[in-house]
Amino acid sequence: MSSSVFSSTLQDITTTKLSELSRRRTIFEDQKSSLLSSAQVQSNQKLRLAILVEGLKQCFAVKTAKRKRGDRRGGAGRIISGSTDDPRLEVMLKNFERFLDQARYDPSISPKLLGDWEQSLLKRLNVQSLKYQYAALYGQLVTEWLSAEKQESAADTSSDDAMEGFEEVNTAARDASRAEWEELVFEPYQTDEAAISDYLRHLFGKTGKNKQAAKALEALRKDVEAFEIELSSPGQFNEPVLRWTIKGLLNSNLLSEEKNAVLKDFLASSVILREVADVLNMRISTFHTWSWETEVPIEQRRHVTGAFHMYIDEDLLQAIFLQFIGVKWSVFFRQAFMDFSNYDGAWTSLRQPISRLDKKRREYFLGPQAMKPSVQSKRQGLYKSIFFMSQLPDSEYSNAGVVDGEEEVEIRVKSGRPKQTARKSTGGKAPRKQIASKAARKSAPSTSNIDDEYDSEDEDEIPQSSMATKQFLLHLVSTEILVNTRLHGDFTCARSEFDDWSPSLPHSTVRAVLSFFGLSDKWLGFFQTFMEAPLKFTEDGSSASTRVRKRGVPGAHALSAVCGEVVLFCLDYSVNQQTDGAQLYRMHDDFWVWSSSHQTVVKAWEAITAFSNIMGVSLNEAKTGTVRVQGERKGLEPTDPSLPVGDIRWGFLKLESSTGRFIIDEEMVDKHIDDLRTQLEDKKTSVFSWIQAWNTYAGTFFKSNFGKPANCFGREHVDMMLSAMNRIQTRIFSDSNVVDFLKKTLEQRFGISNIPDGYLYFPTGLGGLELQNPFIGLLQVRDAVFEQPASTIDDFIEAELEAYRCAKIAFDKGLIHHDYVNDPDFVPDDADTFMSFEEFARFREEFECEFEGSLYNVFLELLEQPGPEFLDVNPNDVTTLSTSQSFENMDAGYMRWVAQLYGPDMTERFGGLNIVDAGLLPIGMVNLFRSGRVKWQG
Repeated sequence: MSSSVFSSTLQDITTTKLSELSRRRTIFEDQKSSLLSSAQVQSNQKLRLAILVEGLKQCFAVKTAKRKRGDRRGGAGRIISGSTDDPRLEVMLKNFERFLDQARYDPSISPKLLGDWEQSLLKRLNVQSLKYQYAALYGQLVTEWLSAEKQESAADTSSDDAMEGFEEVNTAARDASRAEWEELVFEPYQTDEAAISDYLRHLFGKTGKNKQAAKALEALRKDVEAFEIELSSPGQFNEPVLRWTIKGLLNSNLLSEEKNAVLKDFLASSVILREVADVLNMRISTFHTWSWETEVPIEQRRHVTGAFHMYIDEDLLQAIFLQFIGVKWSVFFRQAFMDFSNYDGAWTSLRQPISRLDKKRREYFLGPQAMKPSVQSKRQGLYKSIFFMSQLPDSEYSNAGVVDGEEEVEIRVKSGRPKQTARKSTGGKAPRKQIASKAARKSAPSTSNIDDEYDSEDEDEIPQSSMATKQFLLHLVSTEILVNTRLHGDFTCARSEFDDWSPSLPHSTVRAVLSFFGLSDKWLGFFQTFMEAPLKFTEDGSSASTRVRKRGVPGAHALSAVCGEVVLFCLDYSVNQQTDGAQLYRMHDDFWVWSSSHQTVVKAWEAITAFSNIMGVSLNEAKTGTVRVQGERKGLEPTDPSLPVGDIRWGFLKLESSTGRFIIDEEMVDKHIDDLRTQLEDKKTSVFSWIQAWNTYAGTFFKSNFGKPANCFGREHVDMMLSAMNRIQTRIFSDSNVVDFLKKTLEQRFGISNIPDGYLYFPTGLGGLELQNPFIGLLQVRDAVFEQPASTIDDFIEAELEAYRCAKIAFDKGLIHHDYVNDPDFVPDDADTFMSFEEFARFREEFECEFEGSLYNVFLELLEQPGPEFLDVNPNDVTTLSTSQSFENMDAGYMRWVAQLYGPDMTERFGGLNIVDAGLLPIGMVNLFRSGRVKWQG
């Protein structure tokens, strides 16, 4: 995972620190042994105590003051405060010196009290010995880890028949995966560009059906023309531009460790950045003649999901150049498509029109009516702020991180054809905190559906990663099921994703769509050259042939996201138009559509099918399906045969049509448990490697694919997750557990017994091994989520009936004011009879309802992901944790739990939460080393 230079540097630092540790330990143990021998031969208790106090000063290098000329107070020999990094020890020794002075004269100082002092001093010596022992163990573990990393490629597993069989199977799967990928990307697939153009002309109103869409399209094309001029102007690259470009490139995980290290060196030198800017300014001035220049290395690696992915490692200047252009086009197209969606009349609103008569009647009986906040305005806001064009950033400075292991489970009907994706999860979502960008501030046509725009409060809810977005979508689906099945009696959801979207996207399709939106021939040529990358597999050696890509787009590039999202925007709009306003909840090539109207989903699927056929892309059958939940209705209606047959799955979850709940598929989990067992066996030569693999697979991967707890999932879902986590450990370790396994391993390998549990779970910054415990996070939120989510709808119905009763009383008493209504003179024919409850509740999702327990509030509550319930912690423990090197990157609530659970035992053994002196260990370098991704066997 790391470069040879990096490993060598880490080894040198480790060797130096461990040599110093060994030297200090030897000196301490020699001094301790001499001290104990001197104390044991002294029978006088007070003199023995004096020997121990003086001895501890020497053992811990406590400095004392020297006698100065003229010092009449006798300050010589007093401890100098701050001379060590252990103020508690200094205070203890200072006090004991004074107490001994008292004991010489005061006969009331009992032998028992003197004995307690002696035990305190001896314990302090033993604690330091224990600290040195565990510091040495830490060093041995680091050395073991570095050695294992160096020898990983040549690891001898021939004695393990099961592993040998596993390697044979995975080698075959790897080869088959590559063969399928090569067959896919090196064979051209020509779509009908003229037919695509006709499809788009009809979709975007050029045939006269939607004149406002045609106007919005013309405005978009003018923006494209203006942007091309802006992007081709001189001096595009300078030091600030290169800084955001390189930071984004580092975050993309596109390049190798060596090249990333060089990029970091670039950031540290203004001189280098200026030189690079000069070169790239020359290159962009002639962008239309740009080429890859040489072959692009490509390699195949296995992910935690078990799927094989392709990675390219291009020239540094090429990578920076393409990153800049990709981000600039991404930011532009996101804003351009947002402007299109806001253009008056171009985009059909989810909110169906309410007649003027209905509005007047509500105002007459209820007073002024607001369209937001309401359930419908919230739906629109969440869609616009979270899902609409979510693959494209809204700012050059947007950089979304990803956690190793946060990947969705691969589900396929056939054998694994690899997706060419980034080292980070595709579909990454950049934080949108700079909504008022330069592009956003320019003038745009007014919009008639201003109520549909997301509020600032929606901005606060934007998930900050691809995985967080997916988790939020699951919560949104579950919330909609609860609301719609109870209030409308029906809910239909269809879900799918495109099969091998990035590798299989036809070049002719991308070219046709970009041309339709107004890109010039020069830029079309640039995109074409970018897509036709000359690829060469590194594993085939230098003599291998170079092959030009004829289908799909290079993974992990911002420009690849542009190619995909521009095409997929057409799908978003097609669904919107064909369904009269339904929203396609899409995350890159993964999309969901749902409604309480069965026919709306049918129409949406027709649009999806037509799009797939014309654009030359296909759906992943294993992730394509429909679920219809009809609540408590007696006569269940059949699902329309045009909708896809199959389960709706995400991660290890399956949506049950009978209950409308996501449940964990234990059979799928068991397959990955078997894989985890094999992966852990592959990491057994290093405890640190083993723990990193466990944390990533068992802690992050499994937990992420079980779904994040939320009120809409309820407590039953958390209990299901806890049971699944228990099942994982039971199957991996039989009648044991992960703690016992590691303790046994450490004892057998390093001869240390009676290892405290806290040593395994404490962060590396405190000298621990930082084993993750997935149970803690779940238990922190278990009691915080709703026990029975469906009961919130029952509560709403009761609250609505009460609100109706109060509204009727207010009307009958003449308390309704009409000062701010649209037509204060309007009087309905039935003015003397208050509106029926059916009329009162008809637009409960469209209008603001200010009564307590309204549907809007229930909707928000169901979506809520309650934070962890913290344990009470000793303030001193909080201070120690907050100053550790690992604390900033770890969950505070989790660490509080760990500190309270294991802290008392650790404090008893080590005199506090710090297991070792961090300065003696290569903790910073180890943390940096561990930040790399796990290399999975296969």
